[in-house]
Amino acid sequence: MIKHKSTLAKLLAKENITVQYGNYQTAWFDIKNRVLGIPLWKDMGSDGNDLFIGHEVGHALFTPYEGWHDSPEKLEGCPRSYINVIEDARIERHIKDSYAGLVGPMARGYKKLWDDGFFGKEFHSLDWDEVKLIDKINLKAKVGLHLDVPMNDEEIVYYNRSMQTQTFEEVLDLVRDILAYTKENQEDLLTPPAAQQTENGQEESDDMGPTGHDDMETKNDEAETGGD
Repeated sequence: MIKHKSTLAKLLAKENITVQYGNYQTAWFDIKNRVLGIPLWKDMGSDGNDLFIGHEVGHALFTPYEGWHDSPEKLEGCPRSYINVIEDARIERHIKDSYAGLVGPMARGYKKLWDDGFFGKEFHSLDWDEVKLIDKINLKAKVGLHLDVPMNDEEIVYYNRSMQTQTFEEVLDLVRDILAYTKENQEDLLTPPAAQQTENGQEESDDMGPTGHDDMETKNDEAETGGD
């Protein structure tokens, strides 16, 4: 099965990318070194596997190395966690348009992830007034078929834009607008109750980070990953 799926990923990516399975939290794609990582979950199932492959191959095909890894100065006003959410929506639309056969498996895969609490069990019963716009967009884009994500008239405009971006530059423009909206309307949600600890012991604030993004950084500090 693993060998078959590895071959599928390479065929979808239209290049001889390296596909490796391991004890990962979730899937990831190293844009620079062209490596796709898939977690070995006992209960992931075929749909979950296809979801991860389809999504990460989307990064392989459509996320530009230039731009994604611009310096913080060039990406001013664009938190990478926000970019990840809007870029995810863009590349998933493109990969589904390219391979219609992925639409069903990806939808079923997201349902299983949702049912398993991958996006956070707190989202099964929460106060939507305490959810940042970027998180709402992330949930609606990925599991909107299985979850009613309420949005006001202004928020739905940003969501609709996220489902229509065509270029990476449009992604960055939208991210800046979403952050500006959040600072103006949800400023209290940008300050977390406490700083989190990264694996190297440094404090990391999650004030800008969306919950439930489905990519992860590789452990290699030099790796250039597509997604957070």
